[in-house]
Amino acid sequence: MKLLNTGPSPRGWHRLQLMLECPQKWAFRYKDPNAANDFVSVPLIKGSMMHLILAHHYLHVKAHQEGREDTEWLEPREALRQGCKENGEAWQQHYENILGCYEAYLANWHFEDIKILEVEKLAYAKIGEYVFTGRFDLVYEDRRGMVWICDHKTTGRMQTKQRKFYSISGQLVGYRYLGQQIYGDRFGGMILNQVQHAEPHKFARITLPPAPNLIQRFPQIVKDAEDEIASLEASGRRFNE
Repeated sequence: MKLLNTGPSPRGWHRLQLMLECPQKWAFRYKDPNAANDFVSVPLIKGSMMHLILAHHYLHVKAHQEGREDTEWLEPREALRQGCKENGEAWQQHYENILGCYEAYLANWHFEDIKILEVEKLAYAKIGEYVFTGRFDLVYEDRRGMVWICDHKTTGRMQTKQRKFYSISGQLVGYRYLGQQIYGDRFGGMILNQVQHAEPHKFARITLPPAPNLIQRFPQIVKDAEDEIASLEASGRRFNE
């Protein structure tokens, strides 16, 4: 059985966001050969661990809904153990915390009635001459036949202001844009799946309000960032100095 790769999409929002914020930061991150060794924060580690166990959970739920035994992907708890083994002490020290959060998540959402369509789906759309990609944590269909993209977000403390922040997040606006392109009239919108990993564990699912102005501007934002990247790469500058 396999461990799922839940890494970022190849031409996603974070790459563009960094260019829009600071070309030098973009160069350090994407052109410096030592960038892969950069320090990874504890919140990012915990988020990666929670994404991993939830991905394997919903892969098994999907298999069960389709009337088959999942013999391809590791059982969720085993996937977390394997992930900790591969990533060493940086992950291992948070194992009990994330496992406990997962068990609380199961108890909280035991009644959910959704049809799983995709888990960690890599999606893409052409925007002018460029390709924009996103990796959807979860795509599901409700009882009305509407399709929703659900994005898992972990936090040490759940706050109402986080919902407003994510409603205008470039990443999630991009996912909404992709969802409209892929699913058309069946697309219901974006769901924020909030997970508080600190005890007491808390959970919430929020339907994010649409941001029509941002959606309308999104293709131009992508083009502008990609044009800047192309211009910088064609300049002949040394990126890591």
